[in-house]
Amino acid sequence: MKLSNLTSENLIVLDAVYEDRFAAIHALTDKIDQEGKLTNKQQFLDAVMLREEEGPTCLGEYLAVPHGKSAAVTEPVFACAFVKNELMWKGLDGDEPVKMIFLLAIPPAEAGSTHMEVLTTLTSSLVDDDFRDQLLAANTQQQVMALFGADDTGADDTGADDTVTDDVDDNAEDAVVELEMAKDISQVAYPAVLGAGILIAAFLFLLL
Repeated sequence: MKLSNLTSENLIVLDAVYEDRFAAIHALTDKIDQEGKLTNKQQFLDAVMLREEEGPTCLGEYLAVPHGKSAAVTEPVFACAFVKNELMWKGLDGDEPVKMIFLLAIPPAEAGSTHMEVLTTLTSSLVDDDFRDQLLAANTQQQVMALFGADDTGADDTGADDTVTDDVDDNAEDAVVELEMAKDISQVAYPAVLGAGILIAAFLFLLL
């Protein structure tokens, strides 16, 4: 799955400035609503805010992935923002600095299929240091979309590492299996043999 299939240039915000995480969530929700992906913006926003109350959505590495499963979502989609200055976000050990925010919107009917694939693809990509650095260095929405795989041939022009997408595609099936296993284990007892990308994917899956 290409990340570019789940977003668009209109859903990418560069040099974003938000007062706090709630302002960021509201702003990105507006983006998703303006793109016609929500039938009821408030209903989706309520789902995201409820999830924020249940536990942290900051994954470390300057990354936050707020998310909501709601019947108001017409299809899986995400909006993302790259903040101009670090924004503090609720993490496991208190507030942590964030530079990248990905707001995921998922229909409940796809929670067990597309949902897992989206999480696996997104987290497996973002765990790569070079990929994150390239995203943060992007100057236009077009460059970000190229990094997300919108133009495989154009990705080289932006300095994108094609192996990131290839690795995600090659390991997606195995990752989903790992996620199924992780569903039944404690949030604090992940197997040490899991790779970093799968660890984050499993962690996020358990939080949903």
